[in-house]
Amino acid sequence: MDTTRIHDTPGEIAVLGGGPIGLATAMLLARAGFAPTVYDARPAQAARADRRLLALSRGTWQVLEPLLGTRALPIAPIIDVHVSSAGEFGTTLLRAADLDRRSPEPLGATVFYGDLVTALAAAAQDEPGVSLRRPLKIERVLQRFDAVDLQPAAEAALAASAMATPTDPNPPTTRSVALAIHAEGSPAGQSGADHRSAPTAWAITGELSLRGPQTGTAFERFTREGPLALLPAPAVSGDSGPRWSLVWCMDEAQAQRRGALGDAAFRDELQRAIGPRIAQLTAVSPRRVVPLPQQVRDRIVEHRVVWIGNAAQTLHPVAGQGLNLGLRDALTLVDCLRSSRNDLPAALAHYARRRAGDRTVVRTLTRWMPPLFATRALPVAMARTLGLTAMDLLPPLRREWARLLMFGVRQ
Repeated sequence: MDTTRIHDTPGEIAVLGGGPIGLATAMLLARAGFAPTVYDARPAQAARADRRLLALSRGTWQVLEPLLGTRALPIAPIIDVHVSSAGEFGTTLLRAADLDRRSPEPLGATVFYGDLVTALAAAAQDEPGVSLRRPLKIERVLQRFDAVDLQPAAEAALAASAMATPTDPNPPTTRSVALAIHAEGSPAGQSGADHRSAPTAWAITGELSLRGPQTGTAFERFTREGPLALLPAPAVSGDSGPRWSLVWCMDEAQAQRRGALGDAAFRDELQRAIGPRIAQLTAVSPRRVVPLPQQVRDRIVEHRVVWIGNAAQTLHPVAGQGLNLGLRDALTLVDCLRSSRNDLPAALAHYARRRAGDRTVVRTLTRWMPPLFATRALPVAMARTLGLTAMDLLPPLRREWARLLMFGVRQ
């Protein structure tokens, strides 16, 4: 058995991707005694204006908060989640108090992608042991028995040569590391990846103003076409009041049709889908039509290369589990490396085993919930209504469902 220790190989650990998962992974590694380097193809300021909304579960926020320290991060807390199925009676309300009546923290929060990356990048810059190399695009990852070679793209290597010092033993043209962690991208974009794909969903996204719901309430409404999510958005200077972020899933033909509608016609269709009892639309921002690919990588470890987060799986946005699942990947990987730092193969094998259950359950739920709630088959419709009603009437059932969404499958 190869019992190579991480510290026996030059270069330590490379984290490929400077998004939220990559930056958090690097800081977690540094606090566990490793010396990670983050490689990112984008300049530091590239993500600042990105207004994609991310849903952070309570478990995710409990990890991110100590990493961010005292840095301000605009968030919108999620106190309750209202779940309903259009045209049916069953509904349920997941409440923060369901998890802890004595001190009910929010179920989670939302944050704009650009704000989170900017705050994490600043924290990583100040974190002892973390190195950031950006913009530097890694074109190829080549495995050897005792190391991994990182080859930058030709243009990136040329630009990065100015960063090299005369004493740098590994100039930007090639970097040898003990372990490479893919933290961005998607399984479909990886050369030779053994990945599986589900049918691509489409969505219309935008921001709304609503009359009726309490600030801090998120909505997950299942329609015949697909799930419709409304998430409270962080306050932005100039907002006239609370706003919600929309993700309305449907097939491509309907997404393109609705994307081309006039504002009034689109608002009418959206109001019918939301339902008058839930909320009244008062304003809709410019909308976007976006594809939602769903892919999963079967093998998340290959010798000295690991895949986490979106590099390992891209999920349907129902229930907002993508970032949360990715951060649990990172936490488990760091824990396995810390526990078996003298035996890298054992650490990585342990990581793959520990992540199997959580990844399978979350992928299965996000893959099959939309079609199960969309079908018109009477037995399935009755089961949906009974299931939502039972969850609303039985606090222990509601509590366990909330725990799964907040913290994932126990490992």
